[in-house]
Amino acid sequence: MIDQQLFFHLPFSPSTVAKGEAPALLLQFIIRELLRSSEYLNTSASPQIAPFDWAWKQGSAHKMREFTSLLHIAFPELATEAAHFANHLHSPCVELFALLEPFIKASQKSENLLYFLMKHQKSPTIKLMLDRICPEGLTQVKKDIVLQYQKRGFHPSKWID
Repeated sequence: MIDQQLFFHLPFSPSTVAKGEAPALLLQFIIRELLRSSEYLNTSASPQIAPFDWAWKQGSAHKMREFTSLLHIAFPELATEAAHFANHLHSPCVELFALLEPFIKASQKSENLLYFLMKHQKSPTIKLMLDRICPEGLTQVKKDIVLQYQKRGFHPSKWID
């Protein structure tokens, strides 16, 4: 285990984060942490307990640093944007949401990410982001999500109504 990073809050490693749906899932972890924060990420935990802050209600800067350490691996084509995002974790959460837009656009075909965003559309920031990445409207997005789930064998037929 020499020269390997230990992750407390993610089910990924640098070798698995770029495969399949992992990049979209990493975004969900990041967005969830931002949604848990009021204005800024919480930095008040002492470094001694930081790895064990997984149960905090407030969004944690410690978790976010862990998440962003894999962002450039999950999205190699957006490595510059990943570094920019990681360097601005002290910024207000609204600004961090804006910095995530290129990553969300890169994953906008992921039905899991779209469904996650739809579930959290009561957040004005998420609603604005959905409007930007889905100009055809939310009804069409719902239909696209259902079609993608049906291709995988799931049949959420009443969800569109």
